[in-house]
Amino acid sequence: MAKDQERAIAHNLYVEQGKTAKEISALLHVSEKTISAWVNANDEAWKKERNARTTSPLKRIENIREIIGNLADRRINLGKELITLEKDGDNEAIEAKRKEISQIDDAVSKWNKTLKDLDKENRVSLAGHLKIMDEIFDTMRHFDEKLYYNTIKFQEHYLVVISSKLL
Repeated sequence: MAKDQERAIAHNLYVEQGKTAKEISALLHVSEKTISAWVNANDEAWKKERNARTTSPLKRIENIREIIGNLADRRINLGKELITLEKDGDNEAIEAKRKEISQIDDAVSKWNKTLKDLDKENRVSLAGHLKIMDEIFDTMRHFDEKLYYNTIKFQEHYLVVISSKLL
């Protein structure tokens, strides 16, 4: 396997899949020292990208949604338990179960508020999005003018799609 291809695969495994240098070394049959050198090159760019991906607002939103889902599952089970307790008539146990349900409802409410605030805080405006797109395609034009011109139709299509989503 060519070194450039190995490096690209190693980048994906490290940054996107969270694998360690030792794991990558075993998968690609490249020395751990080489993997570590790639990870630490360019002012530790791979580490910074990996950290940005794992602490990104999208990842935090995903984590919060998972928490809410788990709480919802627990709430459903407690509701079923409450129905059984109500049939049995154990008032003390019923009250304890209602309190537990109330605590979960409160937690879900707070997590939903956090989720809403996080989404609002991290929303990118159309103007901001267009600025980033302009920078990307301008860089592409300087890097490979033919590639840039081959993407003109895509750029136009993307503008229509993103404009409808962000307006």
